[in-house]
Amino acid sequence: MTDALLIGIGNRLRGDDGVGALLVEEWRQEVTGREGAGSEAAFAVVHQLTPELALAVAEAGRVLFVDAWVTPDPSEPWIESLRPRRDGSAGEAGGHGWGPLAVVALAEQLYGWRGEAALLRVPAYAFPHGTALSAGLRRCLPRARDHLRGWLRGGGSEGV
Repeated sequence: MTDALLIGIGNRLRGDDGVGALLVEEWRQEVTGREGAGSEAAFAVVHQLTPELALAVAEAGRVLFVDAWVTPDPSEPWIESLRPRRDGSAGEAGGHGWGPLAVVALAEQLYGWRGEAALLRVPAYAFPHGTALSAGLRRCLPRARDHLRGWLRGGGSEGV
């Protein structure tokens, strides 16, 4: 079992949409370069969430989904705790069909997983073809990196 799983969501070829993938890839490269690193977290980078990710979630003690959060207004990144409803349903309808809460609910239903799950939402403003990030998103990146590090240190999803 892995202590933590980071799942970066997004398409790196659609501007700000790729911020989840970018942040998780950055962290993977940072820890891979450290001696003795690698056991603290597992990584996944996906364009969109699928039911198959429930197994990876079930094999981790904690999971952090990192994704773009479409917002027209300047905002700050933030982490929210993910808890499926008591009736076993995810209570969400993601734009791509599967959202983080649905994957967590499936991990609980199929594998009895009872770990901690959270979503790091990073404000995103522009989604053109290409890898360029908007100025608004670039301003948010340092704070998003701080949230990710804080969560990995065990800061949880509240008050990070």
